[in-house]
Amino acid sequence: MLDFARRSSLILIVSGVLAVIVGIIAVAWPGLTVLTLVLIWGWYALVDGILSLAAAFRPENRSSRIFLGIIGVIGVVAGLMAVFRPLDSGVALAWILGIWLLARGISEFVSAFSQKGQTSRWLLVLGGVCFILAGIIFINNPGGAALALSRWLGILAVLWGVFILGAGVARRWMAREREEATA
Repeated sequence: MLDFARRSSLILIVSGVLAVIVGIIAVAWPGLTVLTLVLIWGWYALVDGILSLAAAFRPENRSSRIFLGIIGVIGVVAGLMAVFRPLDSGVALAWILGIWLLARGISEFVSAFSQKGQTSRWLLVLGGVCFILAGIIFINNPGGAALALSRWLGILAVLWGVFILGAGVARRWMAREREEATA
């Protein structure tokens, strides 16, 4: 059991250090982080689109062939756009996120006034206001919003890394104490 605690503490420590490094990079170079995220998403969309197209031609998927084909074509086109025009794709993704945030905010308002007694209305209204404000910010300035989001993700990664690193050090310390107690 002590060997497992030492191994798991090493995993936590390494994960924590890596999270801190990634977070610092995201905060220091938010544009590069956004570009990297767009490229990763682009490759994912491209591979997913190809797999959907391949699935469309499998005999067992006859009933959903058209749906899989459409999804596959959209995935391939979106993936190619993101890979070969990442800056334009990043702005487009920020716009889509802004529209989603607006829709989510409106949904929160509708929920606040359609559900009686099940939840606190003011929390739903507050959530709706926050979503709508974020949506407006993303739509009005998609580039700046994407950079800000990248910085926030970096800050969260640094905080997460510090917590994981602390957990790993604490686990290692506890394993040493147990080892000394049994020796």
